[in-house]
Amino acid sequence: MNNCFLIPLSIFLLLFWSGGRAIAQRASAGDIETYRIYGYVYEQDKDHKQPLTYAVINIPENGLSAVANEQGRYDIGGVAEGKVRITVSFLGKIPVDTVISLTRDTQVDFMMQEDNFRIKGIVVTAEHRQSGQSTASLITRTAMDHMQATSLADVMRLLPGELSRNPSLSESQQLTLRTVTNQNVLGLGTAIIMDDAPLSNNANMQTMHPSVVGSVSSLYKGATPSGGPDARQVSTDNIESVEVIRGIPSVQYGELTSGAVVIRSKAGREPLRVRLKANPNVYQFSVGKGFLLGEKKGALNLSADYANNKNSTVQSYNYYERTTAKAQYSNELFHNKWSTHTNLRFFYGNDTRKLNPDDEQMKRSSQGKDVGMGLNTNGTLRLNLGLLKNITYSLSGTYTTKDSYHSELYTSANAPFSMSITDGAILSNKPGVDVFDTEGNKLTNIPETDRSKFASYLPASYQGREEIFGRELNLFYKVNATLFKSIGNTHHRIMVGSDGRVDKNYGRGKVFSQEAPPYRELQAMNATFRPRSYRDIPAVKQLGLYAEENFQYSFAGRELHLQAGIRYDDYSVVKGLFTTRVNGSLNVLPDVLTLRGGFGQMAKGPVQLFLYPERAYFEYVNINEMSNDRIPEEERVYMTTTKVFDTQNKDLEVAKNTRKEIGFDLTLGKTRLSVTAFDDKLNNGYSMSRTVNTFRPFTFNEYKRAGDGSAPVFELDASNPVLASYYTPTNNRVIQTKGLEYDFDLGRIDALRTSFNLNGAWMRGLTYNKDYYFFDNYSTIGAEDRTHVGLYEKGMEKQYNETHISALRITHNIPEIGFVITLTTEAIWKDDKWFSFGNDSIPVQYISKVDGQVYPFEPSKKDDDEFTDIVRPVDQKDKIKEYFSKPVFCFNLHLTKEIGEAMRLSFFANNLFSSYPQRESKRYPRQYTVYNKDFFFGLELSIKL
Repeated sequence: MNNCFLIPLSIFLLLFWSGGRAIAQRASAGDIETYRIYGYVYEQDKDHKQPLTYAVINIPENGLSAVANEQGRYDIGGVAEGKVRITVSFLGKIPVDTVISLTRDTQVDFMMQEDNFRIKGIVVTAEHRQSGQSTASLITRTAMDHMQATSLADVMRLLPGELSRNPSLSESQQLTLRTVTNQNVLGLGTAIIMDDAPLSNNANMQTMHPSVVGSVSSLYKGATPSGGPDARQVSTDNIESVEVIRGIPSVQYGELTSGAVVIRSKAGREPLRVRLKANPNVYQFSVGKGFLLGEKKGALNLSADYANNKNSTVQSYNYYERTTAKAQYSNELFHNKWSTHTNLRFFYGNDTRKLNPDDEQMKRSSQGKDVGMGLNTNGTLRLNLGLLKNITYSLSGTYTTKDSYHSELYTSANAPFSMSITDGAILSNKPGVDVFDTEGNKLTNIPETDRSKFASYLPASYQGREEIFGRELNLFYKVNATLFKSIGNTHHRIMVGSDGRVDKNYGRGKVFSQEAPPYRELQAMNATFRPRSYRDIPAVKQLGLYAEENFQYSFAGRELHLQAGIRYDDYSVVKGLFTTRVNGSLNVLPDVLTLRGGFGQMAKGPVQLFLYPERAYFEYVNINEMSNDRIPEEERVYMTTTKVFDTQNKDLEVAKNTRKEIGFDLTLGKTRLSVTAFDDKLNNGYSMSRTVNTFRPFTFNEYKRAGDGSAPVFELDASNPVLASYYTPTNNRVIQTKGLEYDFDLGRIDALRTSFNLNGAWMRGLTYNKDYYFFDNYSTIGAEDRTHVGLYEKGMEKQYNETHISALRITHNIPEIGFVITLTTEAIWKDDKWFSFGNDSIPVQYISKVDGQVYPFEPSKKDDDEFTDIVRPVDQKDKIKEYFSKPVFCFNLHLTKEIGEAMRLSFFANNLFSSYPQRESKRYPRQYTVYNKDFFFGLELSIKL
């Protein structure tokens, strides 16, 4: 690793030196004047204005900032002349975003207003914004309160192209952006960044046996290892705002393929706030307060949350509960030159299915429990030393225990099971006892480490219980330096930085009794399972280095913005890679029309499960006398051969998504229209797949008892070639999405006290596996009936999805009484699904069961007995397109009313008119898909003390 890190470090230093040298050269060609911006930040307290200590003043294009002192005063020097954008923020206040023309030292004072439901221009939707130059949406605290979000996933429903859902915490919630397919790799590539540090799912190993069945689903309801973190763990009540970067993010954001969700937690003074939420699924309680600790002692924010979810009143044994708590300390040190935030976070999640007293047949019970604690510190050093304006940093560490189990009464469970983990071991049901053939040859193969182990024939019925114990450690750091220089009509803000992470699982791993192992997988012939410890699995490491220039050029009253960056990521196992990202915008008609576009590559390294998959185990029964009543029970022999295969893919690559984007923003008075077209191509997504190298030949020998001697001996009864088949991590998944997002805001019509906002998205997605399609008649169980495996052309089956979803939000508010009501009309204009097939009836090659080699397939032999079982039956119904011709509408209502100065009541009702339109399947007549969610309602009471 040390040698690997030297390469990106050299690149980082070169970029840093080159950028600084280039600026210095241009600076010598002609610097421009710089001035001071200073003043005061106030808040209105009844009839008097009061200084607003700790208000943050930013000049983002210059990389400059300041914090108001105890008198509310701020002072920023070295600001380049010309148009200057200034933002001011403070917890619980409406952010200020303004532009001034700077020609001399200038005093600018600000009066900030309380952010509540008594604001005339209140915004309760996702506001279209640009994060740097990337397409983004901002969701404020007010919007979250109005929609009564219970988790971060609820907040995402405000984005273009999303449909609202009835609040529920019963299933894991892994975020995806700009997708019409339910592909976990997209969730894996959606970064959740809380307080400048990403949440990580890289060390999640809570899945049972992906190597033999290909599935990476969690043991019980938790986040799957192939997706992102579980958003249920993030309570919204301690969040000040959420920024969703839907476009091409800055290169400072790594380890993502589809976008980033940036969370800003509450920090600073806030009155005691108590919230109570209730709906048919969830009841929730939260409390939070921000304290000022005294002059120059900073602020302390404390918050806690509890939520309980039951989706059915008749299934009280099936529930989810969540507890979160957070303590955050903030301060400004060295005369407000150093802003620091440090927080300690606790979270607890418990998915439980207790034993149902009426379940006498299956006796199922399950649990998935997450308990974790995280420490995070981040801050900004405002240096303003020549070119160097500031340094930002973030350090975080999280430790999470993930324990899950599943217990069930298995029936029809007869199957072989051996205790050996050695490839080629042949054990009998008598530990350390050899078995011989008629010629005295030893049939068993007992390694020294297996002398006390034995093979067994599992009973037809038994109570199984499998458990997974995970102990995940996630470490992260990030350091950025911002440099700025103005030359003539151009501004140059350069950012250089580095980030890195380590993810490791120290858990006991998969645990189960070897006398009652997990139920056999019927589709994985001869597959068996073994316990596995996670403690010896190496950590996943990543180091990122990046540099980016934000260029601004002013001419003829117009401005050109360019954001161009390069990033290098180095990984502990897979090969590192460079990615580039470019965004640009030009205001063709100042304050009216802006054109923008971008091109970028985003990459996400493989998680621990994909880098270090478990081995695949197979059990072949050589002798089975356990049901032979003619032999005394104590003399019966049972013997199996264990085959073990390493499933690691040493050629695994980093998944990379290439995104192209173009759009425009049109503003006419209060009316604004934003349109963005995008094209995503992820051609090497992760999946657990079979390949030509995961079919392994094996000669399956079966023996029968020979002779009547006192010592049993055996003779060969059958010998058949078979193929063992397993799954390995690959980059075979292709996911391509193109779409058009729009956001049309008419603004507030004061005469009606009403605002209108329409957003939506049309998207079309294509997904397929770019390797061969493998087919054989796996329903043939007997060894003598095993077949070859047919290989159909690569990418033979492609799946298409096309959707068009819009949401019209009509918001009426009466500021004088703090009343806001929103009617949302969701429309599904298109929801089409279809497949395309290549040569889907004749294999192009086949894998021989005799030697495991690949041979060409002659179509003329498709009717030969040897090959009939590898000729795939074609169902013509799969080629029929599913669609509907009429749109589907759903109406939702949200209402909020402030009661006095201390209380707020919110109510929502989804599917207000209980509309449940149906679509009859084109492929399977008389089968219907029901649209729209169930009628649902909820209430929230917020009390401010």
